Amino acid sequence: MRLAARLIAAIVPDPDAEYLIGDLEEQYAQTRTTNGWLRATSRCWGQALRTAWYARRRRAHSRFESRRINMSRLLHDLRLGVRTAIKSPGYSAVTILTLGLAIGANTLLFSIANPLMIRSLPLGEPERLGWIRVSNAEREIERARASMQDFLEWRAAMKSFSSLAAYEGRDETLVGHGDARRVKTNRVTSDMLTVWGQQPQLGRFFQPGEDAIGAPLAGVLSDRFWRATFNADPQVLGRTLMLDGRPITIVGVMRPEIEIGNIALIDLWAPLPLDSSLPRDRRTLRVVGMLAPGATVKSANAELQPIAATQARDYARTNAGWAATVVTTKESIADSSTWVILGLLGVVVLFVLLIACANLANLVLARLVSRSQELAVRAALGASRWQLVRPLIAESLLLSLIGGAGGVAIANAGLKTINALASDPFMKSISIDQNVLIFAALVSVATPLLFALWPALSAGRAATAGALRGTRVSGGRQSSLKRNVLVGGQVALALSLLIVASLAVQSMMFLRRTDIGIEVGKVLSTRLQLPDDRYPDDAARARFAERTTAALRAIPGAETAAVSSHIPVIDGDAAKKLSGTPKGDAGSEREQPWASWFSVSDGFFETAGIPVIAGRSIQPDDRAGRQPVAVIDRTAAEKYFDGVADAVGRTITIHDDRTGDRPVTIVGVVRGTRDAQVLRSSPQIFVPFAQWPTAQLSVFLRGADPIAQATPVQAAMRQLDPLVAISVPATLKAIVDEDMSSSTIINALFVSFALLALALAAGGLYGVISYSVGQRRREFGIRLALGASPASVGRMVVAEGLKVSAIGVAIGLLIAFGLAQMGASILFGIRPTDPATFAGVTVVVLAVAIFAAWSPSLRARRVDPAGALRAD
Repeated sequence: MRLAARLIAAIVPDPDAEYLIGDLEEQYAQTRTTNGWLRATSRCWGQALRTAWYARRRRAHSRFESRRINMSRLLHDLRLGVRTAIKSPGYSAVTILTLGLAIGANTLLFSIANPLMIRSLPLGEPERLGWIRVSNAEREIERARASMQDFLEWRAAMKSFSSLAAYEGRDETLVGHGDARRVKTNRVTSDMLTVWGQQPQLGRFFQPGEDAIGAPLAGVLSDRFWRATFNADPQVLGRTLMLDGRPITIVGVMRPEIEIGNIALIDLWAPLPLDSSLPRDRRTLRVVGMLAPGATVKSANAELQPIAATQARDYARTNAGWAATVVTTKESIADSSTWVILGLLGVVVLFVLLIACANLANLVLARLVSRSQELAVRAALGASRWQLVRPLIAESLLLSLIGGAGGVAIANAGLKTINALASDPFMKSISIDQNVLIFAALVSVATPLLFALWPALSAGRAATAGALRGTRVSGGRQSSLKRNVLVGGQVALALSLLIVASLAVQSMMFLRRTDIGIEVGKVLSTRLQLPDDRYPDDAARARFAERTTAALRAIPGAETAAVSSHIPVIDGDAAKKLSGTPKGDAGSEREQPWASWFSVSDGFFETAGIPVIAGRSIQPDDRAGRQPVAVIDRTAAEKYFDGVADAVGRTITIHDDRTGDRPVTIVGVVRGTRDAQVLRSSPQIFVPFAQWPTAQLSVFLRGADPIAQATPVQAAMRQLDPLVAISVPATLKAIVDEDMSSSTIINALFVSFALLALALAAGGLYGVISYSVGQRRREFGIRLALGASPASVGRMVVAEGLKVSAIGVAIGLLIAFGLAQMGASILFGIRPTDPATFAGVTVVVLAVAIFAAWSPSLRARRVDPAGALRAD
């Protein structure tokens, strides 16, 4: 009996449960008296179960009815919202356009941040990966690479990684399928895909032992290269080609989903030989490992850093100043400046959305005032505040969803433009995916809460007697204050965004104006790699360089030509340690002099437009077997010698783990070039190519019209050796522009968002002042009737607009100061508090505010006093 009562109490709500339990007790007592305990208990439980079943049915029916009623109310509110939106086509169009632009800007930025922050990478267990980042604080290098010897020692000593892999990118020559071509190869250790948790879509990956020195080469094609070059032929497996003079057998094809970021540029995967004889200063490897069970990035760091410190102490000549850190997968994707830029862009698009919402909130406030009589009647008939608010929210939600769909279309168009203009593979791969669509939908749903909920909540307060009598309502002092607060906020946000965008653009222009030391406009360049089988020694490589410069100088219109181991400024520097200089040798190994190293042919400085300021340049007589010579730049002369004149004639030693230590005589000093960071001038040393030949070459040709000479250069190189593939010739200016394309796109986004914010703020200011003029028509009529001049009325309107704008400007300057300090680390050549920028943008914003207030002021000046008084 007690259990049956508890069952009823748990299912049936009070006070019905008390009544049913009392009736059950009475029946139980009567049945037990006449029929015994067993019969009474069974009847009691039967009654309890029937009661519970009926109660459950009633509850389910009640929930169904409640849902049906709620759905009916929702459909009614949506229908009412649609009718209201159709009756106000102007308001609806402005709302959809404003939200489309604002949501489109936010969606565009989220599409850029999505691959870095949210989208899952095509890796098996990215949270278990640890990426080793190498850095050098003394040389301000944040993201460097590791040497082969460092990698092999880490792999042998570290227990925090169950597997540690390495890879490096190379440009190599592929022969055996059509013409010789330059391909981008990813040289990897055999366990790379095990660490990444990937498998090829066709064939296999490298097996253990295939990365040993001298092992037969196996190759895996990228999906893009397989489809573009071999027409997705599955019979390509087993085919043998020639890679840099060595036979390579195709054993597999990679999956397309792994082709993201820089990996999208890869044509071919090949084994990385584990050669422990490579010099320690040859830093070309990226290292990633799978964390062992129980290990974390923190514990791996605690194990790695003492090892790196020991290497820096034991191999001071090559490792002094270099540090190694284990980072997570997300940290490895981008450097600190990338996160700063994304953070600033995030603030910018958020401000754009807030400005748009403030604009629309003013429109909603104005519409509520115009509909005050309707709302008052509904309130007087018994409508609650929530019943008044629901149709307004439904209408705003409907318009927001339409605007969100338009925003996705705008974002997609912007991404297509970025894909077309960008050269960086990351920028080219950005697209709209499921995450972006979900984000756009959430913003579209949340936005009405920002611009419609606050004004709509005041709808219930509009039921005044004046509204019911039909008296004209202007919205009152409180409504006017709300509109002014919203407009002031828009001006503040727009001003801060314009200042940030102006600082970013000036920083980019400073970088573009910076003299990098090379005349980029008149110089054509191409890269190539000499195959080891055809050019096995230094003498063969030096002869090829001589033949190349002679052939290019014979091209009609060519002024001069030269070759170099790599391109200054654009390519990464190959640094060499020096000794024998008057300055720098007295310190520790860590302070030993170093310089960026270039091997160049005669005529290089004339071709690149680098002037010689002392001594002489590299000459044709500087051949192998002659006196080893070198040319240094002004920075090296001033840092390691007593000036330019003191450096010429000095003998120093260049330390190279591959070729050994070589003493050279300094025969000249040149102005030099910037390093890869553009803003710095690092010490540089140039040696004759004939004395230091390399298999990797960059070819330069100087002429009046270098673009027109691209085809003759290709023909001349093909005639020299058809089995040596070259990259597509391009001017150094085009290469520099391509290198800076991502920065250009980012700055274009800053400017576009800031201008959009200013346009929205100006539109909001114009709308509020124009609405205020319409509501105050009677007041202006009285002023004019009492003798006020039209000019004074117009000035009053402009002054009120400027007052609101000035308050917004003051607040915006404070916001801009904070944002500028936040982005100080990515600004070059300009202070984050640059007075000219702050003053100039302030003047522009105030000028726009005056322009926005001027048109409504003209309407105020033309008010007819008699007509205004009669209308009221």
